[in-house]
Amino acid sequence: MRRKTLLSLFVGVLLAITSVASGVTATTDMNTLTATDVAQTLVGAGVTISNVTFTGDVTQGGTFVAAPGTIGFDTGVVMSSGDIAGTIGPNTSDATTTAFGGAGDADLTALSGFQTFDAAVLEFDFTPDADTVFFRYVFASEEYNEFVNSSFNDAFAFFINGTNCAVIDGGTGLVPITINTINNGNPLGTNSTNPAFYRNNDLSDGGGAIDTEMDGLTIVLTCMAPVNAGVANTMKLAIADASDQILDSAVFLEEGSLSTTPPGDSGKVTGGGRVDFEDGAVTFGTTVIGDEQGLRGNLQVNDHRTKDRFHGSSVDSLSVVDNTATWSGSGKWNGEDGYTFDVTVVDNRNGNSAKKGDPDTIEITIRDSGGAIVWSTDGAQDLKRGNIKIH
Repeated sequence: MRRKTLLSLFVGVLLAITSVASGVTATTDMNTLTATDVAQTLVGAGVTISNVTFTGDVTQGGTFVAAPGTIGFDTGVVMSSGDIAGTIGPNTSDATTTAFGGAGDADLTALSGFQTFDAAVLEFDFTPDADTVFFRYVFASEEYNEFVNSSFNDAFAFFINGTNCAVIDGGTGLVPITINTINNGNPLGTNSTNPAFYRNNDLSDGGGAIDTEMDGLTIVLTCMAPVNAGVANTMKLAIADASDQILDSAVFLEEGSLSTTPPGDSGKVTGGGRVDFEDGAVTFGTTVIGDEQGLRGNLQVNDHRTKDRFHGSSVDSLSVVDNTATWSGSGKWNGEDGYTFDVTVVDNRNGNSAKKGDPDTIEITIRDSGGAIVWSTDGAQDLKRGNIKIH
C-alpha cells in the first residue's frame, strides 16, 4: 500500500532531487571525492585519521553547503540512505526517494528493530590527543511525519570503539536516534517522542520554511565520547532505511567538529523580565541550553504596545563569553512560521535581581524569511524587572 501510494510521486521527486535552491544549496558526492576526502572534512583540532573506507553507492556520501540557519551549521559531511542531492532545498515533495537495492547494516537493524536496506557506512581509525572527542550532527528524513511510530524506523549511528554515540536522554535513559525516538507525533502534535529535539518541515503539516527537501530534522546534537588518547580508535558512521527502501533519510555532520576541543556552543541561559519604552512595555522569557545533547530552548516576546508576539522554538547557535551570551534560532511571529531571531544578553547581576550595580541588558532582533527586520529592541535595553542568569 505504501509503495502504491508513493509511486505516483516519484517522477516529481526525481526532478526535485536535481534542483538547486537557497537552503541546502549544493552537495558533492563520491563521484568527485574520495572516502578519505569526506572523512577528512570532519577532522578538527586534536585528531588525525587513517584507513578510511566507504560502503554504499557513491551518491550516498559526500559534502554539503547550506545557508545559515537551515541545518544549524553551514558546511560539512552528508550521508544518506538515498542520493545526497535529494537533501537540496526547497521542500517540494513528501516522498523523495532513491532506491539502490543495497544491503542494510546489522548494527542499524539491531538499533531500529527492523530490517534495514541501502546502508551508507563510513569507517576509519582516528588518533586523538585527549581522552574525549566531540562532533555535531543533525538527523533528517522524508519518513516524517506520516511514518512516525511505524515499522519504517530509519536509523543512523556513530559507533566509537563499538559504542553508539548518536543517542539522547529523553528522560527515561539513553536511546538511539531514529524516526520513532525523535518526532512530534503522528498526526503531528499527538503521541510525540522527544519533540523538543525535533523541527517540523513536512509540507502536509504546515512545514516547508526550512530550506531543505527533508520533511523533518533534529536540532543540532553533539556527540561526546570517551576515547583512548594517543592511540588508534575506531569510528563507524552509518545510516539506512528500515523495513523498505522508500523515503530517504540523511545525517549532516559539521565540518571540522570531530575534535578533542568541546564545541563553543555550550552553556545555559535562563530568565525573563520587562523592558520599558516611552510608549509601553515589552516582556520576555527564555531558556537556552547547549550541552552534549545539542542546542535547544525557546524565546517568548510579548510587545504590550502593539500586541505583537514571537515564539522562538529552536536554537541554531549559542556563544557564552564571561557574563555575555549570544544566540540565534527560529520561530513564529504572530503565529506565522519562517522567522529568525538573534539575542544578546549581559548578566551583570549574576542572576540576582536584588543585587546592586548595573542592570542586566537584553537586545533582540527578529527577521522575516528574507532577512528584513520586523521587530527589535533598538539596541541593548536595561531590564527593569526580572533577571537573566548565565549558568
